[in-house]
Amino acid sequence: MTGAQPARPISELRFFVAGAYVLDCLISTPRLPVWGDDLRAEAMRTVPGGKALNQAVTLARLGAQVAAVGCVGTDVVGEAIRSALTAEGIDASTMTAIPEAPTPVCVVYTRADGENAMVWRVPDALNVTAGHLTAAVETSGPGDTLLVTFESPGQAAGIITAASDQGMHIVLNPAPLPSDPAVIESFPWEQVDILVPNEAEARALLSGLPAAHGPAEHLADAVADALGVRTVCVTLAERGCVLRLDGATTTYPAPPAEVIDVTGASDAFTALLCAHLIAGTDPADAVHQAQAAAALTISRPGAYEALPTTTELHYQAAGLPNCSI
Repeated sequence: MTGAQPARPISELRFFVAGAYVLDCLISTPRLPVWGDDLRAEAMRTVPGGKALNQAVTLARLGAQVAAVGCVGTDVVGEAIRSALTAEGIDASTMTAIPEAPTPVCVVYTRADGENAMVWRVPDALNVTAGHLTAAVETSGPGDTLLVTFESPGQAAGIITAASDQGMHIVLNPAPLPSDPAVIESFPWEQVDILVPNEAEARALLSGLPAAHGPAEHLADAVADALGVRTVCVTLAERGCVLRLDGATTTYPAPPAEVIDVTGASDAFTALLCAHLIAGTDPADAVHQAQAAAALTISRPGAYEALPTTTELHYQAAGLPNCSI
């Protein structure tokens, strides 16, 4: 997955993206609400959302082949999400529609400085499972990479094992953090090829170890060593990120960016980074592409609607040596 010469064009990569596909209700407020507030919103809107959806859309806009693995209801919201995926060129035939289960809604509050708070829940009936991934492969054909989140934490280990059995690369974005520490303790980390946590998630993965309280620039090394994952990239928000790859660790400062709304930035970063690393893009170029995509995303309001466009991603990658997307 490394080296200056790409193993293959990104357009030949085939991703299954497993996680939550929901409706985001985005609310802009002068401050984040507290209990008992009667707070007037500055703006409210609804768009397709979920970490998996944002990552799938970014990959598709980059030019990769993408199949969505998730569950929605048979309501109008679920149909709207499937239609949005199809419009992005994503294979939505791999989505499962569950009768009588309402498609989840994630409420996102964003204040003027770009910081946000989220309220959401995926009902148990809509949790994606290993069986859904297996069915998706049977429907859509084999793929070479699984990108999965912790949006269905109790099922993530089984999904990863099913993908590993299919010979796929495994990319894990361990967000949101599982509330049950047993999920982390019993996880098949040896099957994960690329792990992309933020600082808080990295420290949680090291819970009980001295490194959990160590300097942020050492977290990628500590996570890689503790869990046995070959490639770990710890994102540090405005401080950039640290990439541990094949035993070598490099710190990358963040590019200048205007912060309007941080929602979705980590999803754009994860999608760009893993696609370029798996394609064989030079690691430094892969990180810079991911950082540029995240910087674009935070410079605009929203998540899905703020993700880089196909034109922006192709223009951004045009300067990469020997990289075809």
